[in-house]
Amino acid sequence: MKTVLKILKIMMFVLFLTISVKSKAQEKIDSPSALNDTSSFIVVKFREGSTYFGKLKENRNDTLTLITEDLGPVRIPYSKIKKVEKVDYIVVKKGKYWFPTPLPGRYFFAPSAFTLKTGEGYYQNTLLVLNSFNVGVTNWFSIGGGIELISTIGSITAGEFLPSFFLTPKIGFKVANNFRIGGGFIYAMIAGNNLQIGTMYGVITYGNPDYNLTGGLGWGYSKSKEADAVFQKNPMITLCGTARLGRKIAFVTENWIIPYTTNSGQKYTPVFSYGLRFFGETLSVDLAFINNKEIFEILFTGIPFVAFAVKF
Repeated sequence: MKTVLKILKIMMFVLFLTISVKSKAQEKIDSPSALNDTSSFIVVKFREGSTYFGKLKENRNDTLTLITEDLGPVRIPYSKIKKVEKVDYIVVKKGKYWFPTPLPGRYFFAPSAFTLKTGEGYYQNTLLVLNSFNVGVTNWFSIGGGIELISTIGSITAGEFLPSFFLTPKIGFKVANNFRIGGGFIYAMIAGNNLQIGTMYGVITYGNPDYNLTGGLGWGYSKSKEADAVFQKNPMITLCGTARLGRKIAFVTENWIIPYTTNSGQKYTPVFSYGLRFFGETLSVDLAFINNKEIFEILFTGIPFVAFAVKF
């Protein structure tokens, strides 16, 4: 119990610290005077609601000058600007700006090698019972964690606080054009069974936030109060991908090849998932199905999966 409380206090401190960083980082990003990189792609939101986008040409005398695709150079006074965003690239289709995919760092469960920027974060709810936060401490390191509600509420009604929780630190780096590598650790405590589960993983992602493929390997262990830790000899394999189908919709697939032990040795069993992600600039909703051979024989479409996330 003391260990659980200590970990939760550390999580709360880190989240408080990084949210504080967020407020400072956001102020700097939203200030037009801070922009001086003429290789940057900029999205400018006006106070009356319209949006301009292009490449920064000049920033002086309280005025931004952008090179836009349709209008050429455009001068924008600071006084008309509500918010400025610096983006990695700009997509325009049929004359309409496609805002960046809000959460390219994850599929349904599995991570990609994309990372949150310093101070960025999101809240995610999965199947109404898993609640989590993730925050970018730096541009290459993020930390997250969450609590499962059913066991938490059950422990409180039983007169004690023994939640099932998890921690998810992650790193990621760009190593070449369209290639990123990342890795991290997932630690979970299942309170009802007093079971600890951990996985150390590495991933490689090819593509951009709108269209990408990710392959990953992870080695896990489990430990209960009654038994010593058991380490996996063979890795768990993940194969994931996403393709943006429209301005506010993407196809997502996440697939796991999971090792298990039998009397005849180590074997693997596959688990598939496929679905759609509906999103705006800060909100996303996942509607998907989880399936494998056994599930297919009972329910051919698979088990429904629902999650939503809010970026802040």
